[in-house]
Amino acid sequence: MTRQIKMIAGLLATTSAAGLVVAAFPQASLAGQKHTYDPILVQRYNDGCVEKVVKKGKTPAQAKQMCSCSMSNMQSQLTENEAISLLIKSQFSFSKDKETGLPTSLSPYFVGCKA
Repeated sequence: MTRQIKMIAGLLATTSAAGLVVAAFPQASLAGQKHTYDPILVQRYNDGCVEKVVKKGKTPAQAKQMCSCSMSNMQSQLTENEAISLLIKSQFSFSKDKETGLPTSLSPYFVGCKA
């Protein structure tokens, strides 16, 4: 599992803006959240997500809100292993969501996430 998380970290996070993004994404227990993920996976997802959403014109605060929401949606629908599989597969997608800059396979998890 740790190897998979490190692989995702390498795929999602880039070093160029990693220092600019606040890395404190608490794993809050939200209503509807069924699955708990490794905090490192959550942090790495959020770091990479925020970086991409900011590049699409959102403020860091807006991006953080959207990415945390999408992670909560993912946790309500997928086990950790299913999420890891989705995230790995999404990195090989050429189709990107115009609003977030992330692979379109992640778009369903942004439904209802407003910034």
